[in-house]
Amino acid sequence: MSADLPGVVRLRDRREALTLRAILGAARGLFAERGYARTPIRLIAQEAGVVPQTIYAHFGSKAGVLIGLVDLLDDEAGIPDLIAASESVTDPAELLGTLATISRQVRERCGDIVAMLTSGAAVDPDIAATQAEAGRRHRLGVETVVDRIRASGHPVDPRAADIVTALLSAGVHDSLVADAGWSHDDYEAWLKRTLVTAVLG
Repeated sequence: MSADLPGVVRLRDRREALTLRAILGAARGLFAERGYARTPIRLIAQEAGVVPQTIYAHFGSKAGVLIGLVDLLDDEAGIPDLIAASESVTDPAELLGTLATISRQVRERCGDIVAMLTSGAAVDPDIAATQAEAGRRHRLGVETVVDRIRASGHPVDPRAADIVTALLSAGVHDSLVADAGWSHDDYEAWLKRTLVTAVLG
């Protein structure tokens, strides 16, 4: 009977959330250090202070753990807040600026997760499917912004969604930030200017 009391349920939920966080944190560190393919569940469990069965019960597999990290990405990058703040925005340049900020925050805060997803997709079909779905959702978000700009009556390049998707790609970010040594501030400012020029002319 005591297990049904609200305080007991909340405590159990809190413990479960802490366990999930510990598993995801351990996996994130180990995947970054050792690579996805060379990190066994046993090692994630040891690092998280749980038994392997706990990981299987929550995530089903190592691929499930990586998918859990992908789910974490949106929150860590602050995407829900940025999207909510842009709901009332009508200025086309500001809407494109929001896409630049999202791209910057994903790369800056969660670039390791993006890299893990790419390496995991190379060895696991389930992760490849997750990566493809993430790409589809990203493209849909871009198309939604482009459609909002079009609906405002502003002329837009007919291939705007293709152009924006290409400019927001990891390759462009890595070329400028990782290879050329740009700061994330420089990258975001350049991306905003470039999106406006390329899409709005």
